[in-house]
Amino acid sequence: MSDRTTAAIAGTGSFLPADSIDNFALYEMGTLRDDFDVEQARGSLRSVEGADALSEHEVFDRWARQVTGIKERRYLTPESGLTTEDMCARAGQRALEAAGMEASELDLIFAASLTGADEVPNVACTVAERIGAPQLGGYVLNAACAGFVHAIGAGWSSIVSGMAERVLVVSGDALTRAVDYTDVRTAVVFGDGAGAVVLERSEGDTGLLGRPVMASEFSRAPLYMVGQGWEEEDEPFPVLHMHGGPRILRNAITKMAEVGERALETASLSWRDVDFVIPHQANLRITKGLEKHLDLESGHVIHNIERYGNMSASTVAVAFDEVVRGKHGPVPEPATYVLTAIGGGYTMAGAVVRV
Repeated sequence: MSDRTTAAIAGTGSFLPADSIDNFALYEMGTLRDDFDVEQARGSLRSVEGADALSEHEVFDRWARQVTGIKERRYLTPESGLTTEDMCARAGQRALEAAGMEASELDLIFAASLTGADEVPNVACTVAERIGAPQLGGYVLNAACAGFVHAIGAGWSSIVSGMAERVLVVSGDALTRAVDYTDVRTAVVFGDGAGAVVLERSEGDTGLLGRPVMASEFSRAPLYMVGQGWEEEDEPFPVLHMHGGPRILRNAITKMAEVGERALETASLSWRDVDFVIPHQANLRITKGLEKHLDLESGHVIHNIERYGNMSASTVAVAFDEVVRGKHGPVPEPATYVLTAIGGGYTMAGAVVRV
């Protein structure tokens, strides 16, 4: 038994909207059907037998799957009446249930989000109220797709410093509200969802092993969204702008490997000690590329973007909850995880967790 103080994972949870948009339905949104170059995309489907006979909808579907790995993404419809804050609250409540804990037992809440329905009250404040603990202190942080791992780092720090005993970390985004449906590069990628963990002070051998690692490398071009009051003339607002390409994919692979490696060093571990790597689900080519880069056997690196799309910071949170609950196969007890993410900006973060 170790005498170190750390933050243990007391419970995990997630929430996904009931509705989804597959690639066929997405093709009909906005002006995508008018702006998508069907014949150029058809020509890129070299490995697809009978590509010449595919309908334009089938071409779009096959192209989207080839470029991103995504078949469908979850969609928070206006008819649902739900907001980002609602998704975060439901994920948080499920994490509390898994921990066997009441909201009244929490000391702090940290929320990773960039699409709150309200700027003020902020997402953390609203989620605290909706889970029945309006007195909770905390704040929102925006580290784009690396936000959940950043928020875990904030939770760990507050526990190790003695500021808190129990912390709720939530992450949620409704990115389909911020997608430009005239730009196929962004519209095809993003989806909606939320995830959460409850962190609890521990002196055991589980929980966060070593210090979480956070880093950045400024670059605005790959992904940006202008702030309120700063939108360009005649531009829809808010809207995500994203530029892809082989260089960006390679950078995502190498940087997630690097920040994961640094987190393992703080825990005095190596990749051989890891049961699961849970990377940000930006693109299936990226997560598959990371698997190859790390030279890990199939099943060690988790992939779930096919059904959910890129949910920003919530991709790691949702995948972590799924693995802990056995949805990706048997889980050893205890299991060691590397959480690693890269987001627009660039922001990066890694953490090693034993559950």
